[in-house]
Amino acid sequence: MDSKREVLAIGGSDPSGGARVQADIKTLDDIGLAGISAITAITAQNDDQVLAIHPTPADVLTQQLSTACSGKKLSAVKIGMVATKANARAIAWFLKHMDAPHIVIDPILHSSSGTSLLEADALPFYRQHLLPLATVITPNIPEASALAGMQIAGLDAMRKACEIIHRDTIKLRDKIEKPLAVIVKGGHLEGDAIDVLFDGEKYHSFTASRITGTSPRGTGCRFASAIAAHLAKGETLLTAVNRAKDYMAWYIEKAK
Repeated sequence: MDSKREVLAIGGSDPSGGARVQADIKTLDDIGLAGISAITAITAQNDDQVLAIHPTPADVLTQQLSTACSGKKLSAVKIGMVATKANARAIAWFLKHMDAPHIVIDPILHSSSGTSLLEADALPFYRQHLLPLATVITPNIPEASALAGMQIAGLDAMRKACEIIHRDTIKLRDKIEKPLAVIVKGGHLEGDAIDVLFDGEKYHSFTASRITGTSPRGTGCRFASAIAAHLAKGETLLTAVNRAKDYMAWYIEKAK
């Protein structure tokens, strides 16, 4: 365990352990990094349903962030479920005062069962003030469709969505000079599992053979956390994504 490289996971709590911050911490542990966390919402959910969501008050979230990170130098931050506009504002304020080299945002808008995980009135603030702080954004097909305002049915549309999200996010940045990459995950499409990355200049595709059977819940959480972990270890973005893909293949096979 590399205790000198701390990764902060911000997101909801999943009592079943299949997704959210519990999956983030398990992923970081698998890759050999220490993980700390802050909870944005307590949920009652499992593989089949989301029964209840209780957002964390923003002042409590701020206290979690402050105490978890006190005296520590973060190597990366991974953000998943945010839940409310107040929480988005608290996280944005925190990130501006904590100089983390890598900020991976998995824009979780809905659960796999279709339950909304971000208040409707929070989305404009989330897009305008939180996403621009990211260095990597990892939407799946439905999330990328919502953020880019288009339907995605194939590789060309994935590239276009990457470009739109990247362009729109860069425009909203204020004095932020860190690079930005957008990765649209292709797991919702048929055929091989192809993810597309756009870094503002070039497109990169990452292909893996689709594993038959039902995928476990929380793969999006784990993929983003794996990218954050490998970036925290000092790897390049392309290497981090490739290794995250390898980790996901291992995890899905193990979970079958």
